[in-house]
Amino acid sequence: MPKGRKVRCAKCGDTWHQDPPKDIPKTLDETDEVPVEAKEAAPPPPAKDDTAPAEKTAPASAGSEAVAARRMAAFRKTLTRWRMGQVAGFAGLGLFVGATLLALYSFKDELVAAWPATASLYAVLNEPVNPQRMEFQNVAYEHQYENGLPVLSITGEVVNVGDARLSVPRVRVGLRDEGQNELYAWTFALPEPALEPSETAEFVTRLSSPPIDARDLEIRFLDQTEEMNP
Repeated sequence: MPKGRKVRCAKCGDTWHQDPPKDIPKTLDETDEVPVEAKEAAPPPPAKDDTAPAEKTAPASAGSEAVAARRMAAFRKTLTRWRMGQVAGFAGLGLFVGATLLALYSFKDELVAAWPATASLYAVLNEPVNPQRMEFQNVAYEHQYENGLPVLSITGEVVNVGDARLSVPRVRVGLRDEGQNELYAWTFALPEPALEPSETAEFVTRLSSPPIDARDLEIRFLDQTEEMNP
């Protein structure tokens, strides 16, 4: 590298070589190469770890899970109460229906006595009813003649099957033909107006000149409606 530099006078144009002072630092020409110390590349930033920030979000996540758990517990408790209510409701309904059916069967006679129209319901169910708590037994009939005329004589007994003293209702007799069509009917009262429990009363009723086409008879007690409207 040459030392110093050429100097040119601005007025006269003369040039000369001038050495650089010793205390002035050296300068580099454009062509001079200056070794540059290579610097190590800065290390890349650490990779973001998805699991690392979990500690910061843990409290919020734990709180959300706790709220969800409480809501689920409350929902399950409500669902359990609802199911128990449903079971209790169905059980209560079953008990009510069972008790109603039992009452309809156990007190059918009293029910029909109070509401005669319900007798048709038991008839549909083919369930016999006896609202009067009276029964017939030993019923028989016989064809007789008196003064040359045919007479139908019907005999039998009435027994009180209830547990209290009861009035004896009137008795109705109906004569039917082969097609079960009623031809003639009449009513009569027993001599005894009332019977004690298990007490029996005999009866005899007779019809002069019965229908010649009569083949069957029906005997029964009058219900309260028929008693009131004979």
